[in-house]
Amino acid sequence: MKRRLILLTMVLGVSAIILFLSLYPQLGRNTKYDLQLGHVPNQEFARINDHSDHFVNNAGLIAMAIYPDKKESLRQAQLYVTKRGDSEVLQVQKERETADLAAFEMRLKNLKWEPGEYTLYFKRGLDIQMKLDSTLE
Repeated sequence: MKRRLILLTMVLGVSAIILFLSLYPQLGRNTKYDLQLGHVPNQEFARINDHSDHFVNNAGLIAMAIYPDKKESLRQAQLYVTKRGDSEVLQVQKERETADLAAFEMRLKNLKWEPGEYTLYFKRGLDIQMKLDSTLE
């Protein structure tokens, strides 16, 4: 009885490891575009550790455009910021997309900006891929 229990536990453990290893590549994949804003970029993965949409304006922010692992086409991309409801661009950064591009970031000059509401845009070619509204206090 004790042997059967040990054998069953081992079989279940090995099965769980095999299942995890077969699913891990799918779980770790990035399947969509994303746009994040925060202070601390992750050193291993394409993301911001402390992303949010509401900030006290006491430190520089980082905007990050994140790409899926599989891209349908390569274009000229850009990140740009406007005051919400205004068309004047406060800051812009352009990037030529490559097949291995996981993300690109822009260090914002937000310490020079007034408190208020801002919109961050992620544009690919002529199309706005995503936008993110944020507030600086």
